[in-house]
Order: sequence, then structure tokens, then C-alpha cells
Amino acid sequence: MQRAHTVTIEGFIVDRFVQTLGRGGDRRSRLALLGRAADGRTFAAVVEPFHPHCFVRTSDRDAVAALGPTPTDRTTIDGEPVERLAFTSPGELRGAADRLRARGVRTYEADVAPADALLIDRGIHGSVRIVGAASGGSHVDLVFVNPRIAPADWEPRLSVLSLDIETDPATDRILAVGCVAHGTDWAPPVDEVHLLAPRPAAVARVATIIAYDDEAALLGGVVRRIVAIDPDIITGWNVIDFDMAMIARRLAHHGIAFAIARSDEPARVLSSGTDAPGRHRDAAVNCRGRQVIDALRLVRYGPERFDDRKLGSVAQAVLGETKTVAAPTSADKLRTLRALYRDDPRAFCDYCRKDADLVLRILDATGLLELTLRRCRLTGIGMGRAWNSVPAFECLYLESMHARGLVGPTRGVDRLPAGDAPGGAIITPRPGLFRNVLVFDFKSLYPSIMRTFGIDPVGYCGLTTGYRDRQPPPPEAHAVTAPNGARFRRGGSILPGLLDRFQESREAAKRRNDRVASFVYKIIMNSFYGVLGTPGCRFAGAPLAGAITGFGRYLLYWTRDRLEERGLRVLYGDTDSLFVLGDREASVEALLTAGNTICAETNAQLARFVERAFQLTSRLELEFEKVYQRFYLPRVRHPDPDAPTATRGRAKGYAGLAVTPRAPSRLEIKGMEAVRSDWTAIASELQRALLSLVFEDAAPAAVVGQIRATATALYRGSLDDKLVYSRRLRKRVSAYTASRPPHVQAAKLLPTEERDGPIHYLITTAGPQPVAHRSAPIDYAHYLTRQIAPIAKPICAVLGISVRDTLDRSQQLSLF
Repeated sequence: MQRAHTVTIEGFIVDRFVQTLGRGGDRRSRLALLGRAADGRTFAAVVEPFHPHCFVRTSDRDAVAALGPTPTDRTTIDGEPVERLAFTSPGELRGAADRLRARGVRTYEADVAPADALLIDRGIHGSVRIVGAASGGSHVDLVFVNPRIAPADWEPRLSVLSLDIETDPATDRILAVGCVAHGTDWAPPVDEVHLLAPRPAAVARVATIIAYDDEAALLGGVVRRIVAIDPDIITGWNVIDFDMAMIARRLAHHGIAFAIARSDEPARVLSSGTDAPGRHRDAAVNCRGRQVIDALRLVRYGPERFDDRKLGSVAQAVLGETKTVAAPTSADKLRTLRALYRDDPRAFCDYCRKDADLVLRILDATGLLELTLRRCRLTGIGMGRAWNSVPAFECLYLESMHARGLVGPTRGVDRLPAGDAPGGAIITPRPGLFRNVLVFDFKSLYPSIMRTFGIDPVGYCGLTTGYRDRQPPPPEAHAVTAPNGARFRRGGSILPGLLDRFQESREAAKRRNDRVASFVYKIIMNSFYGVLGTPGCRFAGAPLAGAITGFGRYLLYWTRDRLEERGLRVLYGDTDSLFVLGDREASVEALLTAGNTICAETNAQLARFVERAFQLTSRLELEFEKVYQRFYLPRVRHPDPDAPTATRGRAKGYAGLAVTPRAPSRLEIKGMEAVRSDWTAIASELQRALLSLVFEDAAPAAVVGQIRATATALYRGSLDDKLVYSRRLRKRVSAYTASRPPHVQAAKLLPTEERDGPIHYLITTAGPQPVAHRSAPIDYAHYLTRQIAPIAKPICAVLGISVRDTLDRSQQLSLF
């Protein structure tokens, strides 16, 4: 190491972990925070010696006397002082906590990751200011030992390397590794392929191709190159489960260390599994000082939805381009790539490099990596768990508890009662076709309920298996009682303050048109309700989740009653939305004015009601969202057998011709077949066409013509490409034993390597068959009865048209 000198930097913590050194009585731990500084240098801040800790109640002091408890100024939620137990290593802490639990001694925060515990205590959310003596390191530019660390507000700019490997399944070898990085202020771009060269002379003069004679040399070269590029983040498409797992396995085969970390510890691929509380754990890569983030997983968390998450499909949807090699099946693609590798290694390398580049460009275009980093900075969670709602919530909540002198329970201690909470309210739809429907919804309903009524684990007055009885419940006047009977203290709660802060920040982000920040604030706030109903969260409980949904149901019905008192007709309501029949003859401008007036007056009524009934200030806000000039609520497809003649609408599905003050009219479909992935394109397109005709007041004959034309085209075979079903396997084909849905039957006909992603299949006269392996004729009668007729029937019923007569000309009458 170089000589130490005092340095002050701001940077971002890429990785945090605790290392245990020595053995036996000489065992000790140190905390390491590794990351990137604002000036581009890499750093490691080390706290040594570091003592992982937990807390126990002072009443249990005698039971833990041998562990050397020390008094603190903190208490449990119910007000009992706690003592701190310090240990030499995380393993020692875990072992002691297990033994104490077996003896009936309750621990607090024993399962919080020790590195997280320090950052939570200091309010550090990724960005950090470090002041102290620093020297040069062998894996990072600056090494600090026991520096001063504090929160900072630096917006991280991290370096990202995308990897893509190509393999030969026949020989289980890696043939090529593509490496692409777009560059930063401190690092040049990277665009290269490391190739196990079948004909070295063919690529000898290509600067972006590094050729090797054998796989061991290739892998050693890739390891050295990753270290030289020194990325903060390594990404790729399915990079953890496939690329990194394969690289690790082949390195082990050749006896080469996976030495790509910013420490002496080699990288390790950790397999998926189930952790102690019974939660699923995805596979991960432990690469000290760097993060391996799978772009495929990130796509699941963004605002966009893709039916097919293959790289080529997502690239086409996001970028308008796709991979350099496309083939109908995996086998065809493998044959094409083998031929390229043998005959045209440059084109083979272009394919590998393009895949790595597409991943970076998708992340840039969607902002998914930026979303991830912003989420880390808002919650304090590490990048590896940024999108896991429970740890993110617990980091935020524990930080606020510590600021109030409180400690949180170890998971499973002082549990609130478990159980299912009721869902959102449904006001039964009134089916039919309507003109001029006003749409209202509550802005962030569940977070607003928590803010208004103080719903919060710390503020909950109920007993948790007898452990909260040290604080007697407050008198009725000092508590808020929810519709489910749960009671919450007035004042002193944590969640309302957190949500107030997030809501204010979100509004500020919207004003400055920062869509990334606005989206992150929204999803974090909306996750709080789900977290409070999740068994894996230490603060969750049925009384909390039930209080939130109970208030939600109460408020939806209260608002419906107020609207109906005005003489308005509520057609439908769902959780936080109400659909209200407006003046049939009014202009769009008049409807917009009426909607805003109704909204403002209802909000004023609601504020007065909350003040009068609960002595609270309302944070609830009903918004006037839009007008549907035409609106369609379908009937239930399968009537109630006890009331077959009853007219009842189908919940969760509707369509409308929407108009807003700043946009032209547009067709919107929610929850119906046209927007559901389990229906085919023929059903989607027919439904859209029929709704457009109906909303344009087309004559019934035009609707009949559209249905007949679709049926005729179906039997002519001109719509075959629109008959494909797409569904994903949720487990292995062999695991479907109780039933065999059509997509499973189709998947069984596919080679194993082609069962990833959606299964695309057709219904044939021989049953479900994969599109690429169809051997029997298409069963057109199936599509008429299962795709066309169910779409046509409800719309024909509204218009008084007979589906039987409509489809008679297609000579399929006997099918009905």
C-alpha cells in the first residue's frame, strides 16, 4: 500500500459486506464499503474491528448475562428499554440468536444484515461522504480505514459492462465472450469479442476480436479484461443464470480462479433457493465490490410490459431492431450459429457483440438501471435487492424507528396476527352501452389512507401475542378506529410522515418533469400496503392490511352515496375508481366542467366528514380523470345459476371512447379480451373493430358484416397467423400432474431447450401443437366457438342482434 494521506470524497456504495478474519479466540470482523467516487476513483472504506449486534429486552438481562449486554437509550415498540449484545462475527450473532430463540428470549434486529445496520443507523442511502486517511490499494484506488462516513447527495454515475457468451452445447465449451461498455468520463468505451478461433487467420486483423487457441486461454483473458475494464456493474440478458454460471463452471473445469472482484475473494455464483423465512431467493453472483445485475430481471420491474421477454423481442419493442440472427426454433438458430462460427467467424462475433450492445441500449432506453439506482438512493437498500419491496420498506422503517429511539423486532418476534385482509370494494357493474360517463378515482388511495388515519405498525394499539400490553390502549378519544376494528394512536406514527415526504417529493419531481423519480416514488408508496400484508415482513399483520382495505371500501361506498345524493347514477366502482353517468346531451366542454365541479365539491365534503367523524385532516383526494363519450360494460359471461335472468355486469373489464382536455378521443380497453395475453389476435382485433363500430354509432348491419367477414376469413385460412395462443410455463412440464392445460400439451411436443419463455401454439384437429412443429390441420371450429363467438355475443346482445343468425351464413349454425 502507498502512504496514507487525508482525503475527502463523495461517492456511491456499490457493495457492502462484512468479512470475518482469523479463527477461534483471534476471530474478528471488518465492514467494507466499496464503490465509485464522484471523480471516477474506486474506494474501499473499512471499519475494523466491527461488531455485529442485536438487542434484547432489559427484562431478559439476566438470561443473557453471559453475552455481556450493555444498556442503550432505545426501547421496543411497547416502550421497554433494550440492551445491546455485540459479537465478533455475523455467524456468532446468528448462532446466539438461534439459541436465545430456543430459550424463549426475544431478540431485536438480530436478522438485519450487519452492513445494512450501520448504514441504517447513519441514514446513508448509497451516496456517501468519506473523510479520512487513505492509501492506495491492490484492487481499488483508495483504501480508508475507520474514516468518518456520512450521507451525501451525489447522483451516481457508474460504469456498466455488458457480457454475452456463445457456447457449443455439444462440447460444453464457451466459444466467444462479447464485452461492451459505453464509456464514462473516466473510462473509454469497450466493444470487443474474445473468440475461441476456429481459423485464427480469418480474424487476425480485426481489432475488436481477440482470438485464443484454447478455452482456458480465452477464459483467463476474459477474467483479466474484466479487471482491467473495472466496471461497477456487470449486466447481460439472463447473465446470472446462464452466462456467469457457465463462465464459473468452465473456469473451475480449467482450475482458473474467478478473480474478477475488487478484493482477493473470487466471485461466486449462488444458486436460487428458499431462505429461512420461506421466501424464494433468486440466483445471484457474489462479486465483492461490483454488482452483477440481470437485465432480464430488471425488465419485470419497469412500467412497460412484454409478453415475450426474449432479448430479440424486447429489443424489437424498445429499440425497433433485433438480433443479427433470427430463426424459427432454437435448433435452427443453433445450426445457423454453428455454421457462422465455422465459416464466417466475423459474423459470429458480430452476433455476440450485438447481443451485449442491445442489453445496454435497452437499459438506456427504458431507464431501468437509472430506476434501480434511484430506488437504492430513496430506500437505502443495496443494488442486489433494490426491487425487493420488503427489505426496502424495512430499511426505511427501521431508519425512522432508530431516529425515534426504537428498535424493530427480529422477524417472527412480536408478530401481529396473521390472516387475509379483504380486497378492494366492487360496486356491481350495470352492463350496457352508455353515453357521457365521468370517471373519478382516488389519487394513491391506500397511501392516502395511511397518511390520513395514521395506519402504522408503531401506532397500532392491539396486542401482538401479549407483548404490547406494557402500554395500555389509549382512550377512544386518543385513537382512530378502522372499519375492521383495529385502533391506532393519534400522532407518533412513522408511516404517515414517510408517505408525506415521498408524496411531496413526487409532486416536486412531476413539476420538474423527472419521470424516473416520479415513477420510483409512486411504486415505493404503493408497495407499502402490500408489504404490510406480506408474511415475510417483520412489521406485517392482518389488522394493518385490513384497516387499509377496510377504509378503502368504506370510502368508495361513502363517495358513491354522496354522488347519488346529487342525483347522479354510479354505473360501476372498483377499489379507487367510480364511473358515473353524466348528462347524455351535454358537450364535452360541459362534461369536463361538471366533472371538475363534482370533484371539488366531493373533496370538500370528504374533508369535512373526516374532520367531523375522526378529528383528522384529510389527505384523501378524489380526482376527475376523464370523460368516456361512449362506454361499454359487458355482461357476465356465465350467469348466476340461482338467478339466470338477472342482469349483472362483469367486474374488472370495460371499454370506452375517452376524451381528455389535452388529447383527442381514443379507444381504451381495460381487462377485456382484447388486452389479455391469454386470448388470440383474432379475438383482440375483432373486439377492437366491433367496439369502434359501436362507439361510432355504426348500423347493426355493419357489426354483422364485420363478424361474418372475420368468420369467413377464418375458414379461408387467411387469418392463420392470428390464431396463435401464447402462455408461459410456471413450472417444468413433468410437474403438471393434476391437469394438463393446452400450453403444457404443446410444450411437451417441444425439445427441452425450446420450452423457455412463452409457448406459442395452435389448436389443431389433433389437439394443441407448437407453431413451429404443427403437423395437423388447424381446428377452425374451435376458434369460431372459443374466440369469435365469445367476443361477438355480448356486443350483439347490446344491439339486439342474434349471434346465431349472424354466424348462420358461415354455415356453422350447428356449433351453437
